[in-house]
Amino acid sequence: MVYLVRHGESTANLNKRFSGITDVELSSLGKKQALVAGLNLKECNVSKIYSSPLIRAFDTAKIISKEIYYDINTIDIVDNLIEVNFGIFENMTWDEMIVDYKEETDQWIKDGNRYRFPKGESYEDIIQRIAQFMDKVSDDSVIVTHFGVIQSILLYYKITDYTNLWKFNISNCDIVVIKDQKFERIIKCEI
Repeated sequence: MVYLVRHGESTANLNKRFSGITDVELSSLGKKQALVAGLNLKECNVSKIYSSPLIRAFDTAKIISKEIYYDINTIDIVDNLIEVNFGIFENMTWDEMIVDYKEETDQWIKDGNRYRFPKGESYEDIIQRIAQFMDKVSDDSVIVTHFGVIQSILLYYKITDYTNLWKFNISNCDIVVIKDQKFERIIKCEI
């Protein structure tokens, strides 16, 4: 099994900002969610924890580690697990984007998940950067990362495609369980 954990609620999530590569902290709720994720993983035989270097993911990984008695010093920080770079939209709200970048947001709506953010990335870029990493991940690993990265992993494993990608409702600190590169279930973070 591989456990994909979306980080806890961040201050950007609270403010409805597309934070992407912007480094923001967990909210107080996000810290509680991370604790619940740890409790949800307690019965799993976790052999390795990987984390995005962004503080919201790494702090989530540290809280999970404490809960499952995993040595925090051995969390493996993986740059490839960083969230999508939203480019010109980075750290903006949707309302700000549609005022400042009307033409670009219209194109984003039209292209959907195939959209490349101006001065940023696309899902295809994320898939390329996570592919080699995911091919080396061993069973019983926990990967603490971001919504866009988890979606890209699902695309990479062909668990989903661009037509039904959004059927996977992945909230903060939900755990997507993958077995043999196939979708097993989502463990919801319920507080």
